[in-house]
Amino acid sequence: MIKTLLASATLAFASGGAWGWDDDSGSQAARMTPSLADRLAPELGRFAVINRVVSGPGEMAELHFTVDTRPALGGQGVRTVWRDAEDGAFFGELTRILDPETGEVVQHWFAAARGEWAVTRQAVRFLADGHGSEFTGEDGFGAFDARTRTTHNADGSYGWTIERRYPGTEWFLVDRGEAVPVED
Repeated sequence: MIKTLLASATLAFASGGAWGWDDDSGSQAARMTPSLADRLAPELGRFAVINRVVSGPGEMAELHFTVDTRPALGGQGVRTVWRDAEDGAFFGELTRILDPETGEVVQHWFAAARGEWAVTRQAVRFLADGHGSEFTGEDGFGAFDARTRTTHNADGSYGWTIERRYPGTEWFLVDRGEAVPVED
């Protein structure tokens, strides 16, 4: 169950933007908007991650990972590989791209333990110190709403929270993580 929750929660660990022309002034002068890789620049590199995920009612499990995040698809996407911090075993891969038609970030998560891909689409808000997103999903407990918040810190680290609510429930924390840069 922990790995199932982490796999679904980890999907929220993202944001985006893409190279594109924005001619909102109506003139011939257009400006470039940042790519997804540019928007996620503080999250690129290798990080030691402590991830706390819901493991039962009122309980959180602490998991340790090493994650490597690099630009992909010519900067239009970002690829993150998750490995167990202790033995280096492959845990999963997250590839994020921007849908140019909707502006949503599309996340493809491969959970190694299950050998399955999952896909989510998220509306993302970029903020001065990070990003947040909202999305919907369904798991063994039913349909849910989810929201995320990732904060970039001055020391090069970043952190995130993921909350959910099911029909008839209040928002509750399902995932909290901290990522600290490590040398390659």
